Amino acid sequence: MKVDKRNPAHWLWLALSGLMVIAGLLARLARRRNTRPLVLLYGHKLNGNLLALYRHHAQQEAATFDLQFLTMDPAYARALRAQSIPVCTLPGIFAVPALMRCACVVSDHGLHVLELALRFSSIRFADVWHGVPFKGFDADDFRIQQRYMETWVSSPALQSLYVEKFGFAPERVCVTGYARTDVLVRQCLVPASQYAALGIVPERPVVLFAPTWQQDDRNRSLYPFGLDAKSFMQLLQRIADAAHCQVLVRAHLNAQLSGGRCSAQIRFVPMDAYPDTESLLQISDVLVSDWSSIVFDYLLLNRPTLFLDVPAPFRKGFSLGPDCRFGPLIRSPESLLTCVRQAIEAPEKILALHAADHARVRGVAFGAYADGQASARCYGRLEALVRGATSGDTR
Repeated sequence: MKVDKRNPAHWLWLALSGLMVIAGLLARLARRRNTRPLVLLYGHKLNGNLLALYRHHAQQEAATFDLQFLTMDPAYARALRAQSIPVCTLPGIFAVPALMRCACVVSDHGLHVLELALRFSSIRFADVWHGVPFKGFDADDFRIQQRYMETWVSSPALQSLYVEKFGFAPERVCVTGYARTDVLVRQCLVPASQYAALGIVPERPVVLFAPTWQQDDRNRSLYPFGLDAKSFMQLLQRIADAAHCQVLVRAHLNAQLSGGRCSAQIRFVPMDAYPDTESLLQISDVLVSDWSSIVFDYLLLNRPTLFLDVPAPFRKGFSLGPDCRFGPLIRSPESLLTCVRQAIEAPEKILALHAADHARVRGVAFGAYADGQASARCYGRLEALVRGATSGDTR
């Protein structure tokens, strides 16, 4: 659940959730030593690195711990239960025994009321952030995560960034690769049901439009080049007609993109309705973005990425800078139309033109860790954390 700080009901929900966390921490005082340990996954959605970790755990025949997703969104919890996914809800009463058994929490964002458990319990915390960032951060942005026992990052270059710029202790930053990239590296097939759910015709090219949100610039338009919603939709329709393609519009979780009624060639796929970003990337032949971290995952598919050359909305500058763009820079609607057609008709030409930048940025973002084994490495780190928690190891 995305917490709206302006909504009094959300504050009440947080307060009730906090009470359940406190009850769970008190219950830990009475738990038996031989209790089977539990790992809780916590984030906005069960997607990305958390979903990859969940799927890897489900394949283990002799797992030594149980695993659940923890959410403060009751509607989302019901949706997960309908898929037979183990889920625990705050402020639900079952959160108490879950926290009593909990050995480790893996998060990909903030903690909300779980910060109480970080501060006042022996539960071990690991972070696997939700993207390789263009956005600039400093140590103040990660005061909570710096207290975690481990942070799992995608490459040695990101490890250095976390230590030197974000203020993390070197021994707490582990290079594992990002678990969610395994399906992209392996080029796993997307089932036909996924195409059907999106209303996509598999035989026709797909262009994915996925910009970042307003970030630190509240006046920033989500539509590029000064377009409004209507003219933006007209541009997408022109692209679909000229390139004989289908267009998916992916809004960030913190943003809303809409353009009124769409044609059959244009589909809006917001985060809350379609949380599995990797599947969207897999079915897309071309990505159009600006400063979104989604571009770094997409480069692993070795397909054209077009960068909208618009001002970055980051108050603290960059983590990875503008030189980490590895495709054509688009400065106008007409340029976008032309480049999309080129990317669909002759993708190899665009890739060849930007091959050096592509290889360099891949090395920065992933190093040698985009090898299809990142989930296994993350799971190995998790197993070690659970063993340490159950043995009473304080290291």
